[in-house]
Formats: sequence, structure tokens, C-alpha cells
Amino acid sequence: MTAKGKYYENGDWIETDPLSISKTYNFPDGIGEKKIYLLYHEELESLVKHFPSIQRARFWMTFSDNYLKHLDVLRNVGMTRIDPVKYQGQDIIPLKFLKALLPDPASLGPVTKGRTCIGCLVKGIKNGQENSYFIYNICDHQKCYQEVKSQAISYTTGVPAMIGAMMMIQKKWRGKGVFNMEQLDPDPFMNALNIYGLPWTEKFL
Repeated sequence: MTAKGKYYENGDWIETDPLSISKTYNFPDGIGEKKIYLLYHEELESLVKHFPSIQRARFWMTFSDNYLKHLDVLRNVGMTRIDPVKYQGQDIIPLKFLKALLPDPASLGPVTKGRTCIGCLVKGIKNGQENSYFIYNICDHQKCYQEVKSQAISYTTGVPAMIGAMMMIQKKWRGKGVFNMEQLDPDPFMNALNIYGLPWTEKFL
């Protein structure tokens, strides 16, 4: 969140100041309106490479006002710095020191509430008409913790990686060299998401 944002548009990469672009988005299934912020995320790099017809690619994420207030305070007092500073004759990195003081993220699972919504909003022209298509998954933190003793952020990160490994073992994804997942057959992967705890919904807007 303290790094510059970056997005792709008409063949160029455009940098933005950290968290300087935001808007309100109405999330589905009762989650409602949340403020989202434009960030940089590395998968944008491969998506625009392997789908060269893409004209614009952006990554958005939500943060609460309270979260951002705490981040601003920590940044203003220098606790998000990654360069060493002298303290009582020793070099310490403020961000690493802060990490040591904060609770272990695994300990937050029992008290994390709410739901995640992870999806792709795709806009384009099909059969001569403009279309908007939203495919997404919703995962409940508390239900997730009851099942696997982990909150939904970890779950939605780990399950796709597991499925990717399974695709390789089952030889549904094969090839020589290194691949990004968008280069491989999406159908068995998407089917497995429905089976292994991350069912998805699609809407034509």
C-alpha cells in the first residue's frame, strides 16, 4: 500500500501515487458498497502479454478507513521504512521491528469476520455489442475458520495453488518450460474450484 500504483492502458504502463486513485464499488451478494483502491499487482504483466488485445488492465483492493489511518500514522513516524536505522548501537529495520510487535496473522483467524469477494470484471465487444462480465468467488471468514482453522485470505490463496499442482500431477496442464496459468486450459481448473471450496458465480452485467 505504500508503493506506487501502476496500471496498463493502450500499450503503456501508467504509475500513480500510492492509494491516490479510488472509487466506490457495489459488491454482489449483499456485501454492498466498499471503497476500492488502485494498486499494482504482478499478474497484470503476464495478462497483457498473453492477451495483447487488452486495452486496459487494473487491479483494485479494498481497505477500511481505520486501516488506512493506522498505516498513515506508522508511515509518518517511520515504522514502514525498510532501510536500517541505528538504535542503541545496533542496526534495525523499522518494518521488521514492527512485524515482530504485531500479532501473528494466524492468531487472527478466530476473530476475523466478514467475507471476501475476489473476481474479474471484464468489459469488451462480442458479436458487435459491448458487454460486461463479472466472475467472482465469495468466501466467509468464519465458515472458513470452522472448516480449516484459517481465515479466508489464506484459504483463497492456498486452494488455487493446490489445484494448479493437481492439474500438473493429473497431466491436464503440461508443457516444456515455464507458464503462467492463463496460457493453460482454464476449464479443468475452474471446475476444480467448484469442487474444492471456492465456487464461483458469473454475471453478465
